Amino acid sequence: MKNYITLRNVFYFWGMLDLFYIMRFIWLNIEQGRIPLIDDVLNFSSIFPQQGVYSLFIFILSLLLNVSIIFSSLLLLKKWKNAYWLIYFQTPLRVLFFIPSLSFLPWFFKTFSLPIGGLFILTTVISEVLKVVTISMAKESEVNTQEKGVESK
Repeated sequence: MKNYITLRNVFYFWGMLDLFYIMRFIWLNIEQGRIPLIDDVLNFSSIFPQQGVYSLFIFILSLLLNVSIIFSSLLLLKKWKNAYWLIYFQTPLRVLFFIPSLSFLPWFFKTFSLPIGGLFILTTVISEVLKVVTISMAKESEVNTQEKGVESK
């Protein structure tokens, strides 16, 4: 039986979901007449004086996460073998800002008018655990496959 949980397939799956997130993010911004990320920076600069320094820290983390999702999508789709480091970096930020890697979940909840609250927190955590576990398992499987290939030679 062929093992379909390869690093290549796992990277492709999560890369496509990151790409979906990016496209949805751009679409939602354009739909509201906004320029993605640029309007965020401009709007933040106008509210920063009222919010204080803590908001700058949160805003930078949020901006960093959104930019890193662009890079993770590209790196995962190119199947760069070290992309998992970026995934591990993103995981706590995704949980902090409730941006699940299963990026269809917000759309799904909105489409079916499901109550978000605790369910969304739980699904975000599950989404991130699933992503880290599948990438770790696929990476481990790839290492084992390579070791077996070296031993058989």
